[in-house]
Amino acid sequence: MQEASVRESVVSEAKGDHIRWGWVAITAVGLEVTVTLAAFVWVGIYGYLIHPGEELPYYQNYAQSSSPIVSIVTGIPFWFFACRWVGRKAGTRAVAMCLSAWLIVPLIDMPLGILGQANAYDWAMIAISDTTKLLAAYLGGRAALKYVLGMRRAS
Repeated sequence: MQEASVRESVVSEAKGDHIRWGWVAITAVGLEVTVTLAAFVWVGIYGYLIHPGEELPYYQNYAQSSSPIVSIVTGIPFWFFACRWVGRKAGTRAVAMCLSAWLIVPLIDMPLGILGQANAYDWAMIAISDTTKLLAAYLGGRAALKYVLGMRRAS
């Protein structure tokens, strides 16, 4: 009797310890869209509040130069907190799930860089942005893992 209850608890704990691929894809694409929207919002704030009165080409050039920096600055906290949240769904596989979500980012950025005929500066910004997102995803996954292990010890 006691052996059956031990098996049930082990099975129920292990049930959540797998990567949920749907969440991986949703997280990666959702974060890429969010970071892109943050760049649009920043250019809007800049154009309407900080430096209004210029012609449209001025703001288009500003958007091209500021968007990679916005991607780096906003990408770090967005990726950390999203991975910390979604990583909890994977149990002890939290870090692997978060790194899998990040792996989709270069698969999006590389073709866009090639199609957009990126120059050396653009490729450097893509590399820096992807690297900081990787670090944030890893740390978010570690935070999720710490939470999961703490919850298991408490129960």
